[in-house]
Amino acid sequence: MKSASNRIKITWVFIALSLAGAIFLMVSMMTQGGKWATSSRNAHLYVNGTLIGAGNITDADGTILCSTSDGKRTFAEDSEVRSSLLHVVGDNYGFISSSVQNQYRTNLSGYNRIMGVWELCNYEQGSEVNLTVKSQACKTAYEALGGRKGAVCVYNYKTGAVLVSVSTPAYDPENIPDDINDNDAYEGVYINRVTMGLYPPGSTFKVITTAAAIDNVSGEMSKTFYCDGAYHTSYGDIKCMSEHGNVQLKEALAKSCNSAFAEIANDVGGKALQKTAEDFGYNQNISLGKLGVYKSVIKTAKDDQLELGWAGIGQSTTLVTPLLQTRIMGAIANGGEPVEPYLVQKVTSASGFTKEVALTKTGSRAVSEETAAELKSLLRNNFEAQYGDWHFSEGLNPCGKSGTAETEPDKTPHAWFAGFLDNEEYPYAFAVIVEEGGSGSEVALPVAAEVVNALAQAE
Repeated sequence: MKSASNRIKITWVFIALSLAGAIFLMVSMMTQGGKWATSSRNAHLYVNGTLIGAGNITDADGTILCSTSDGKRTFAEDSEVRSSLLHVVGDNYGFISSSVQNQYRTNLSGYNRIMGVWELCNYEQGSEVNLTVKSQACKTAYEALGGRKGAVCVYNYKTGAVLVSVSTPAYDPENIPDDINDNDAYEGVYINRVTMGLYPPGSTFKVITTAAAIDNVSGEMSKTFYCDGAYHTSYGDIKCMSEHGNVQLKEALAKSCNSAFAEIANDVGGKALQKTAEDFGYNQNISLGKLGVYKSVIKTAKDDQLELGWAGIGQSTTLVTPLLQTRIMGAIANGGEPVEPYLVQKVTSASGFTKEVALTKTGSRAVSEETAAELKSLLRNNFEAQYGDWHFSEGLNPCGKSGTAETEPDKTPHAWFAGFLDNEEYPYAFAVIVEEGGSGSEVALPVAAEVVNALAQAE
C-alpha cells in the first residue's frame, strides 16, 4: 500500500513538472518566439547575414530608406540620406545595434505569434516599418553638422513624432570605409548620439534652474544679482564669461550669467533643483519604442555651495541626451506636459493589414501651466534680446537657450542649442550639440535654424 502511495506521489510530481515545463515553453514562445524565428542561425531566412525578404523601411513621406531586392538588403538612393539616417535605419551587419533594422527585425520579417514567418514565406516580403523622420530634413542636418561630431534632434511636441534624428560621425552603409576602426574621425561611430550620447548640458540647464526658482523661491524673479565676473565661495570660484554687474533673472538668462545662476541654484537648494530636473525627465527612463535610450542623470541633493553652483549652470556631474533636451523644450512649449517621442509611425503587413500604429502619449507633468508660460516668455526673450529672430524664417517665433558645456581642461567646450517654435502650424522642439564646437549661440544655433527652417519650408 505504501509503495502504491509513493508511485502516485511520483506520478503527480512528474505531471506537475511537465505542466510547468509546458507553461514555461508557452510563455517563452510568446515573449521570445520572434527572436528565435528571426535568428541569424536560421539559414533559410538569411543570406550573408541579411534577412532576405525583410520589409521596407520608409520615412514619413513614404520614401524607401531600406528594402530587399534579389536577396540583397539595399538602402536609400541618396548617399547623404543613407549616411544621415545610418543610426536610425541601421546597417546589414548589426554594428548599429540600436537601429530599426536591428531592433525591429521581428516586425520586418513579418513574424507573428500564431503564424510565425508564414507571411515572409508566402509573400516573399515581410512587414513594412514606416518611420516619422523626414529624410530630406535629416540630410540637411547631416550637411549642417559639416563633418563635426554631434547630434540633431527635432520632434513635434504636439504629437511626439520625431522628425529629425541625426548622429555624427556616420558612414554610408553601402560603402563602409576601410579605415573605420582605425581612423579617429570615426570614434564612436556605432553609437547613436541622439539617444545614447550623454553630455554635460552646460547653460541649457539654466532653464531647469529657472523653473526650480520660479516654483520654490518667492521673489526670485525680481531679485537683483551682482556679477563681477565670478561667483565666489569659500571653496573656490565659478567664473562667468563676462562682468554683467547688477542683473535680474530675465536678463541673467538672456546673457547666460554664471554668477547669477550659481547663486540662484543655492537659493533653490539641491533637493528642489534635483526634483525639478527629475520632473523634466532626468533620472527617468525615456522610451522610444524598442530603441535604446540612455538615462540622463543628475545628483545635486548635497547642498555644497560650490558644487551646487556648478550644478545650477549645467556642469558638475549632470549628463543629458539630446533626446531628453528636445523633450524638455517640448514640455515647456506644450504648457508643462511632455509628449513622449516616437520614431515608428506604423507597421503594415505584406497583405496590407496595419499591425501596429503609434499613438500620442502624454508624460507626467513637468511644471504647472503658469510656470511653463513664464519659461516660454523668458526663452522667447532670449531671441528678442540676445540671439535675434533673423536666424529663423519670419513668423516662426523661436524660443530657446544656448549652452557651452565644458568637458576637459585642454579641450574646446561642446556647443549646445535647445529650443522650440511658439507656433501652432510648426510645433517643433529641437536640440543640437556639436562636440568641441565652442559657443552654442555661434555654432549650434545656426545648425538648429537651418534644419528647422528646412522642415517648415517643406510643409
